[in-house]
Amino acid sequence: MTAAPELPADAQPKASADVRLKPIAQAHAEAMPVGHLLAWADQHEDSDIRDQSARARAALAGLRQRHAADQELTAITTEAEQLEKRLAELRSREAELTPAKPKRARKPAEYPAAEVRAWAKENGLDCPPVGRVPKAVVEAWRESLPQAG
Repeated sequence: MTAAPELPADAQPKASADVRLKPIAQAHAEAMPVGHLLAWADQHEDSDIRDQSARARAALAGLRQRHAADQELTAITTEAEQLEKRLAELRSREAELTPAKPKRARKPAEYPAAEVRAWAKENGLDCPPVGRVPKAVVEAWRESLPQAG
């Protein structure tokens, strides 16, 4: 029987068990599904651990709600954009098919607007300085004219 070769002093295994347990515990905790971890915490004897579990469940519920709302908002935005695009297409096609409306020319006024405005001002009647002269002002001006005949 041969003796095992002796290891140099600096290559001897360390007495501390933490060196190997730490990486294994971290790997195990990272691989554990959240549901299992929360179930373990719910059953733990330490009330602080149970409280952490309750807070984690509340935070997860909030995240789930926000995630669902964000997904719905994205779907709504996408659908709205599609509908707006389709509406623009329909309006464009409608404009192509609708016959052009003839432009109506305004009939020229049958009275001298500047003269009627000056008469209205002299007689204390309200008359806008631009635009059509009100019908009542035009009628009053016509009544004030000497009758031909």
